[in-house]
Amino acid sequence: MESLLIAKVLKPQGIKGELKCKLFTDVVAAVTNAKQVIIQDNICQVEKSVIRNGDLYLKLLGVNDRNNAEVFRNCEIFLPKKEIEKFKTSEFLVDDLIGMLLYDEKGNFIGQIVDYEDYGAAPIISVDCNGHVYEVPYIESIFSTKNHNLIVNKKTFEENKL
Repeated sequence: MESLLIAKVLKPQGIKGELKCKLFTDVVAAVTNAKQVIIQDNICQVEKSVIRNGDLYLKLLGVNDRNNAEVFRNCEIFLPKKEIEKFKTSEFLVDDLIGMLLYDEKGNFIGQIVDYEDYGAAPIISVDCNGHVYEVPYIESIFSTKNHNLIVNKKTFEENKL
């Protein structure tokens, strides 16, 4: 079963075993509706999951005090990819983009996506074009979708690649 990283435990929160976590996904509905998460290859039952001030606050079933919650500090939290796909709002998950082959609107090969970074403004996609890796913003004027494929506006791509 393929799983995706959704969060990392920052610290225990309060005295009742809640975990404060840094969220790594924008598919928030998948996280808040999750009944189970995977932590250190173990399936953990979720008692409560809520987003506050951009952080995930997670209460696991059976973790009822701060001492029990402490063992989860710095642990990564995963969800099965199929659970995330049920709630995704955009055409592609980041996991789907890495490795994707890109073609322009005429069907000419442009390159392959090798990395994705999001620093808060427009996400940056790294594209390998015949051995040269270029970074371009992941924006509508460059990328569009057609029949579940990502299409590149070649002119705008060339103008924006770094």
